[in-house]
Amino acid sequence: MKKAILFLLTLLIYSTVINAQYELSSFCNTGHGGATTYATDYQATGINPANLGWDYRYAKKKFTMGYAELTSSIYSEALSKNDLRQLVKDMIDGGAQDFSIDQKRNAAKEFTKTGFSVNANLGSFGAAFITKHIGGFGFRVNDSYQAYCKLGDQAADLIFLGKTSNVFDSLTYLVNSTTGATVTIPNNPNMSPDSVNLVVSGYSSAPKEISKILNGTEMTYSWTREYNFSYGRRIFGDSTFALFGGIGVKYFQGLALVNVKSENNKLTGYSSLSPAFNIDYGNAINQANLIKQSGSLPTPVGKGFGFDFGLNVIIKNRLKLGAAFINAGSIKWDGNVYSVKDTVLFTSTSTGLQNYNVFGQFKDIFGAKGLLKMEGKKEIVVKLPGLVRFGGSLMIGRIAEIGFDCIFSATDVPGKYNKPLIGFGGDVYPVKWLKLQAGYIVGGNYNYSVPLGIIFIGKNGTYEAGIASRDAVTFFTQNGPTLSLSTGFLRFRF
Repeated sequence: MKKAILFLLTLLIYSTVINAQYELSSFCNTGHGGATTYATDYQATGINPANLGWDYRYAKKKFTMGYAELTSSIYSEALSKNDLRQLVKDMIDGGAQDFSIDQKRNAAKEFTKTGFSVNANLGSFGAAFITKHIGGFGFRVNDSYQAYCKLGDQAADLIFLGKTSNVFDSLTYLVNSTTGATVTIPNNPNMSPDSVNLVVSGYSSAPKEISKILNGTEMTYSWTREYNFSYGRRIFGDSTFALFGGIGVKYFQGLALVNVKSENNKLTGYSSLSPAFNIDYGNAINQANLIKQSGSLPTPVGKGFGFDFGLNVIIKNRLKLGAAFINAGSIKWDGNVYSVKDTVLFTSTSTGLQNYNVFGQFKDIFGAKGLLKMEGKKEIVVKLPGLVRFGGSLMIGRIAEIGFDCIFSATDVPGKYNKPLIGFGGDVYPVKWLKLQAGYIVGGNYNYSVPLGIIFIGKNGTYEAGIASRDAVTFFTQNGPTLSLSTGFLRFRF
């Protein structure tokens, strides 16, 4: 089963870096601990559409638009900061440094301790028009890349060590490179690097099902593009107490979906991947609805609709309280849909994972010669990763705003938060052209993080640009488990 083992971390990274409906791709909201009552104009779409009804800081400017806003993060307690930075560098320039055998063994041990999350959102375009009497209209195009992976003991060993993994009790060993003569030897976990290089293959005299080898492993991956139109307005009230409501309607295109899990020795899973991933499924295509690539952009393999609902109140023009339900709906994946079948792993010739730069290797998971046996299906309907949001913030004149946010997953699907997310933080305006952000976040798919941001404001809000991180530890320590960056340089108001 050639190159069958390089599969799990592939689920984590495909193009840029990948859950965060936390603040989507809104660099203006990344650096503090909340977004439910902070987000305004088109950045409120997908967060709380009721916010579109507000007259905010720049009330005289009715139209806002922005381009190319990116928010991304990578989290793993198993990797050092240097490892994470090297991973990002390898992804950008295409280079990679091969592991030594000792690095492989260490990685196999470390990756059994924690999960791995990669999150990214790219807002390619957004616009909003807000009027005092009619309310606010917002539109946004946003790509979301979301992945989570947690490895079982044997799964991690198999990924990084390949044919010398402890899954195999015997090895085919090369004794004469000229004649190609081999002998069978017992597997030895302490083999020298030179001896490892002479191993041709590993095999098991008592082979196990993939479900048992992957036991304790969970892999989820999704890539969707949404077109969101939202509306929000004041329902009633005055400067003492005002109630606002909003609704968003979203059309989704599904570009990639993976959900594989082995629990209690039972393997379940499915995938639906755009033909741009270029996977040969072999005979499994006979049962599936085969979609072919059309044009230069990845062809969607799913479509669906979603809805957002939001409410908030403003008390004495200072205290804001908000709640929203995001992503009520589903996507029907009806192209290149395959379900996972359990099989027995007898042998492998794979050398195992050579480095962390393994994105684009989906064929080694789901292809005809991949590790997992696939069976074609006509379609599968998956709920959107629904979120319930609660938040509040207090405006301190025009110099600061402090608040909190609580976010809970409402559906158990790829893209969900594995734990509730709670954040605290705020904004400070030391001068009218500068906004500083800081906060503290726990939960979600992470342990904790300290967001930080700096936003530059030109011509009384006409232009905004900034940079932020979901975790300031990114920049100051070696041991922090997160790399995060949020940027935006093309945001305008008129």
